[in-house]
Amino acid sequence: MLIGLGKVIPGVSGSLIAVSLNVYEEAIEAIGHFFNDVKKNIYFLGSLGIGLVISIAFGSKILIYMLEFCYVPTMLLFIGFIIGIFPNLYHKIEKKNKKTIFLFLLPMLLVLMLPLFSTHMNFYPEKNMQSYIVIFGIGFLDAMTMVIPGISGTAIFILLGCYSFVLNLFSNLTSIEILTNFSYYCFFGIGLALGVILVSKIMSFLYNKYKQATYTIIMGFTCASVILLIVKVIQASDGIWEVLVGILLAIIGYFISICFGD
Repeated sequence: MLIGLGKVIPGVSGSLIAVSLNVYEEAIEAIGHFFNDVKKNIYFLGSLGIGLVISIAFGSKILIYMLEFCYVPTMLLFIGFIIGIFPNLYHKIEKKNKKTIFLFLLPMLLVLMLPLFSTHMNFYPEKNMQSYIVIFGIGFLDAMTMVIPGISGTAIFILLGCYSFVLNLFSNLTSIEILTNFSYYCFFGIGLALGVILVSKIMSFLYNKYKQATYTIIMGFTCASVILLIVKVIQASDGIWEVLVGILLAIIGYFISICFGD
C-alpha cells in the first residue's frame, strides 16, 4: 500500500518506495522469473498487487485532499522516506571510481533536465483508435517508471500533460466511471502489463550482470528526484509552521525508511 501511495504522489517513485522497503529486488526477480517458482511468486506478487490496487483506488482520493490542503508536510514526509534509501544504496556500491561518478551523474543530469521539456497542453482522450494508442503508450510508460527506481511516473505525466487523465483514471476505480470508460482501462492495462513484464526482465538481467552499475544509476536517479522535489516544495511553501511540521515528518520518514532498509 505504501508503494501505491508513492506511485500517486507527484515526483515520488513507487519503485523507490519498494527499494526503501527492501522488496524491490525480490519483486523484479518474481516478475522476471515468474515460472521458476509459480506458487511462491503468485503469493508474493498477489500480496503486493492487492495492496497496490487498494492504495491507488482509495489512497488517490485521500492524497488529492492532502496535497491540496497540506502539500508541504505531505511531500516532505515522502522526501524523508526517499532520503532514507541513500545509506543502503551507497553501501551496496562497493567500487567508487571515475566510472561510478559518471554512472551517477549521467542519470542525475537527465532527470534534472526533464522540466525543460514541460508542456502546458493536457491530454483529453476520445473513444477512437488514436486515443487508445496514446493510452496504451501511457500505460507502457507508467510501467517503465513504476519498475525503474528514481523515475517518477507522475512527474513524467505532468511534463507530458497527461497527469490529470491518469489521476482521474486511478481515482475512478471505485466509481461507476470505470464502466463508462472501460475501454480506457483496457488499453492502459494492456500497456501497463506488457511494460511491467518487459522492463522487469531487463532490470532483472541488469541486477544479475551489472549490479554495481545498476545501483549507481538508481542512486543518480534518486538524488535528482529528491532535488526536484525539494525545489518544488520550497516554491510551494508559504508559512514557517508547515515547513517545521514537514521537516519533523521528513525526519520520521527517514528513520522509518532506514528501519525497513535494515
